[in-house]
Amino acid sequence: MSFVKLLSPAKVNLFLRVLRKRPDGYHELQSILQPVSLFDEMSLSVESGKGSSLSCSGREMPSGKDNLAVAASSLYLEQAGIRKKVSIAIKKNIPLGAGLGGGSSNAAAVLVGLNRILRKFTDRDLLRMAASLGADVPFFVISTSSFVEGTGERVRVLSDFPLFHYVILFPGKSLSTREVYEMWDPPQRRPGKADPGPLAERFRRGDFPIENGLEAAALRLFPEILSLVEIFRSLGARFVLVSGSGSSVFSVFRKRSAAEEIHEYLATSSEFDVFLASGISGWHFLAD
Repeated sequence: MSFVKLLSPAKVNLFLRVLRKRPDGYHELQSILQPVSLFDEMSLSVESGKGSSLSCSGREMPSGKDNLAVAASSLYLEQAGIRKKVSIAIKKNIPLGAGLGGGSSNAAAVLVGLNRILRKFTDRDLLRMAASLGADVPFFVISTSSFVEGTGERVRVLSDFPLFHYVILFPGKSLSTREVYEMWDPPQRRPGKADPGPLAERFRRGDFPIENGLEAAALRLFPEILSLVEIFRSLGARFVLVSGSGSSVFSVFRKRSAAEEIHEYLATSSEFDVFLASGISGWHFLAD
């Protein structure tokens, strides 16, 4: 039996612009994403047999074919043309339906982890498979601060992009990404495309041009999110945003000490989950 253990990170959308709804029903977007040090712990084992199984501890999550990690395992084995039994164990720390990409990250972790064991595919092959699984999965395969376009399939790594620090609040209620996108209304004035070079440079300077074109839709579905935004602002946090399709809200800081100060103040709350995280780059393997 071959075994690998790795950390599956969450992400934040520092910038998310929805450009249009395409004829196929998907949305064209642009986004800057950064993986962060809020992790699910994942173990993968490969042995003789067939099929993929999943066990989970921590937070509840979908199982079977509805789970992206299981779907990723099945896809990998099918594309590799091999019959093996894959066992997946997840200690779930990332909230579901929070706009933090936990499910997509788990799927990417399976692709990356299985390829570390079986070595059947190139990075380009993994990205192709990832794009068929979900919008954020290709980004997580790379797991580095990136500018993402299309429906998430076009990923451009941002070199020398700063690793910021975050306080993330999760209100305990999940939001469906599909429902948030269905609630999205095109603005009267069609948004123009962002130029990734100047946009990334503004973040490097600490201007924080944060934007989320899904925030209004998330607030219509769950207005209570606004109270989390107001909590941050009452504590003097300047750069506050709903992450992705929600329901989590984050504040971003250049200095970890500033994030630690607000985290310490909020950490004992019983009304929401509070996480302190920092930007990361690359996959973190714990054991082979």
